[in-house]
Amino acid sequence: MNTFLFYRLFLAFLIADYVLQFDWLFRLRYSKRWGVFVHAGFHLVVTLVLCLPYLRDTWFFVAVIGLQVVHGLFDQLKKQTLWAFLGDQLFHVATLVGLAFLFGNITPADWLPAWLDVLWKDDYLVNLLSGLLLSAYVGMILVNFANKTFRKSFEREGFSDYFRNSYLFGGLLAFSGTELGFQLSPWFFLAAVVPAAALAWIAHRPTDTDGSFRGAYKLDYLWMLLWGALWGTIVGLKLYP
Repeated sequence: MNTFLFYRLFLAFLIADYVLQFDWLFRLRYSKRWGVFVHAGFHLVVTLVLCLPYLRDTWFFVAVIGLQVVHGLFDQLKKQTLWAFLGDQLFHVATLVGLAFLFGNITPADWLPAWLDVLWKDDYLVNLLSGLLLSAYVGMILVNFANKTFRKSFEREGFSDYFRNSYLFGGLLAFSGTELGFQLSPWFFLAAVVPAAALAWIAHRPTDTDGSFRGAYKLDYLWMLLWGALWGTIVGLKLYP
């Protein structure tokens, strides 16, 4: 498999599926059948941008377009449980793996400006960005679906602003503290643990009828810490192919 290509495809997927999943776009996906193809269009643009040096290969360009059409068709299935969400994500990642295998011998063109070429070719930087997005955005969605699936009292359709902001903040620190703890000094591990512990303590007194503190549960931040620490360890120790 072309792991160099896969890392860039995966980062593009994370950016388009999470960072660029705006509230209006999320609502459009479920209110209009064609909304999923607007979402797939975001995926197409981000993928093409991150894979620009590969676009001299016509078949690769066609394959990327086909990949996003499949993405849009598959996303017409609604995801209401943790298992459905995990199945959806595994399917999308499998299509990226398939593309990386199909174009295992493709080589990028060498025409990027020197400063941009250095950044684009740095697997550590690409995977660092992926780790940040996995820890914050993907972790937040995972915890939300877990609450929907396993908490009988949980009835929220979307995130509360408090849950979204606190999880993104804590997830980024859980990843960054762990990653820097391995790269620079063990003292940085405190930056991963302290925010999670503080947020869990704040959430131990429920304020809402579903037993949450403004939409968040203290256990959410334990999962946040473990999930962020997992990706911080993988990136910090470079435990990727």
